[in-house]
Amino acid sequence: MQVVEKKEITTTVSKHNAQLKKSLSKWDLLTIGVGAAVGWSWVMYAGVWTSVPGSMGGIIAFLIGGILCSFVGLAYAELASAMPRAGGDIVYTFKGLGDRWAFFAGACVGYGLLTLIVVETIMLPIILGALGFPLPKIGALYSIGGETIYASYVIVSILFNFFFAFLNMKGVEFSKVFQTITVAVMLLAAVFYVIVGVSLGDIDNAKPLVSSLSGISLTLLMVPGFLAGFNVVAQAAEETNVKPKMIGRLVVITVWASAAFYILIIIGTGFSANLEMRQTAQIVVLDSLVQLLHGSQTAKIFVAIAALIGMLTSWNAAYLAGSRVLFALGRAKYISKGFSELHIINKTPSKAVMFLFILSSLGAFLGTSKSIFMNIVNVSGFMMVCSWLLVVITFMVLRKKEPNLNRPYRVAYGGAVGWLAILSLVFFLFLYTPLNPLGGLSVPELVVLSILLLTILALYFINVQRSNISREEREKFLFDNGD
Repeated sequence: MQVVEKKEITTTVSKHNAQLKKSLSKWDLLTIGVGAAVGWSWVMYAGVWTSVPGSMGGIIAFLIGGILCSFVGLAYAELASAMPRAGGDIVYTFKGLGDRWAFFAGACVGYGLLTLIVVETIMLPIILGALGFPLPKIGALYSIGGETIYASYVIVSILFNFFFAFLNMKGVEFSKVFQTITVAVMLLAAVFYVIVGVSLGDIDNAKPLVSSLSGISLTLLMVPGFLAGFNVVAQAAEETNVKPKMIGRLVVITVWASAAFYILIIIGTGFSANLEMRQTAQIVVLDSLVQLLHGSQTAKIFVAIAALIGMLTSWNAAYLAGSRVLFALGRAKYISKGFSELHIINKTPSKAVMFLFILSSLGAFLGTSKSIFMNIVNVSGFMMVCSWLLVVITFMVLRKKEPNLNRPYRVAYGGAVGWLAILSLVFFLFLYTPLNPLGGLSVPELVVLSILLLTILALYFINVQRSNISREEREKFLFDNGD
């Protein structure tokens, strides 16, 4: 009886492939990408971005990050239009560099997306409290990083996490409607904040304009993680009905829509709050709004709710993209093929979603320490940049190896763009290393990164190096439509 029930829930991959349902419009892809990139960070980190590097320094950091990421985004745009397949990075890298690097690309981007879900799960209680919706502190369990972990925090975080897992198991039709509505509300609130800040604030509040090169460097470390939405668009490309050329355009649009959004928030915060408030306020966006509007709580509540909604958009997008990476890895048999099994009714990679839910829910037990949060974000940023580098190298290789590959979105001056992207990413990687005189990854972060890389290497030898699956077979798994 149990075997029969299992067959009713999932259907295994076909001879070569399992096919995802095509139901995303261009607007769906855009809201998924922007929602993943923006999220809730603009409310929580506006003070950091304007005080650590200075107001103009924060703008400079995101301008540099936007320019560097746009080169990478162009490479993704061309490859996503040529190969609109789930798993993005894995598919492109396999085509250009082969089995070994495709696995590493998948591991890097998969880790980055998993940690995005973990971060949402960890920070939910803190964000709820900071936005005026505090959770009761019930059932003290233990302490990590100077913060007490409460059973009530863990339960609520896991329940929220399950909601997004369930939403993504039900199907992309459900999650895309949620994404479109929530992104619209979040953007409306952000625009409101910037307009109020610039019109009622004072430019003298923005001083110092630049604090130090070290401050700009530390801010740059955070930028890749905050602009990674274009990668999410690539992961969902297989599920859209829009023309391949438009997929490429949407990747590029996502990069600059996200960068422009953050720059506007920095401008609004610079006008709204002086240095003391930016350094000391728990959430400078909300506190500055109350001050500018003479104690009005209505605007604060509106923006607070929008910030919470922003958190939910990135949570939802991370599940969608992360499950597609696992789906692609399973489809290529880099990991258990069970991850590529689709729900027989919803046509979603339900096992991949549940795997993400289980792993990310463990994050709730790490507590709410901001130091742990930052460690996770910084290591995740490094891994994401590694994946981007492999994709850009693939972009360059395929330009020479397969010049006749159908590229609906073809990047002009591809060679120059590719080299600029590679130099940009090498620069980013340098920022993470101890060689960076302005400060790179901390010792604990380097230890975690070393363990992570050794784990990926071990999995490579177990699942790829010793595998008897030929390159030709994997190519069928990754590219054959199974029609």
